[in-house]
Amino acid sequence: MDRGIIGIIASDMRQIYMADLLKEKGYDIRLFSLMEKGIPTADTLSECSTFWEAGILILPVPVTRIPWLMQLADCVIAHRQTIGHIYGGVFPSAWIQKVTDAGIPATDILQDSSVARENAMATAEGTLAELLKLMPINLEGSHVLVMGFGNCGKLIAEKLYCMGARVSVAARSQKDLQLAGFFGFTPVDLTDHALPMSQVDAVVNTIPAPVLGEKEICSLKKDAVILDIASAPGGCDSDCCRKYDVPYKLALGLPGIYSPKTSAQILLQAMPL
Repeated sequence: MDRGIIGIIASDMRQIYMADLLKEKGYDIRLFSLMEKGIPTADTLSECSTFWEAGILILPVPVTRIPWLMQLADCVIAHRQTIGHIYGGVFPSAWIQKVTDAGIPATDILQDSSVARENAMATAEGTLAELLKLMPINLEGSHVLVMGFGNCGKLIAEKLYCMGARVSVAARSQKDLQLAGFFGFTPVDLTDHALPMSQVDAVVNTIPAPVLGEKEICSLKKDAVILDIASAPGGCDSDCCRKYDVPYKLALGLPGIYSPKTSAQILLQAMPL
């Protein structure tokens, strides 16, 4: 294997910036882009002999952006004598099992706590940008409900508060609810199933599970919006939003849209290259 050669599959600009940053370090980069017109196929990649000279592979975050992910595993295994390590984000367990059984180590870079925190910052900034486009009113003086109080939920709530919004936070953990109250947010216990939907101007969901169904959506007041940033398929019933004419957007991969260079630098921190 040649660890001086790195193969990168790019699904957004983060991987393009990674390629540039690694070239500056002296690495030989083999780039395969999924952003070109007509999504390249697994066969196209398998026939790209120069790509498979790489000793290290960097995949998208999340790796599920590759439409033929399981076929990619077969390609990787076929070149296991060359590939020394794989980096990516949010690997499906079946995929990880398949490549590690073939003796190829893979690292989920989003499991790195420092990367997760810094990536959440980029996500929070992108969330505000998307929310400003979706809402028909100012953030200042509005009432926003943030669903979930993990890394992203905390930073989103904080930034909304600093923008002058009144922020409610829905969570199940009593520790999270107490922390939300301590920071000046209105805590809402998700276990009570009593969300203040009729009182809010916007809902930002960060919970990757069905939490916003017909009961919640039809209770929203006129012109209220829903922004869902949870991993696909999100936590909101999009069909129901259309039924009740609720402005809705599932916004994924925000760091790759709004701050791709910074995000690339953050992700590279978890790769000992």
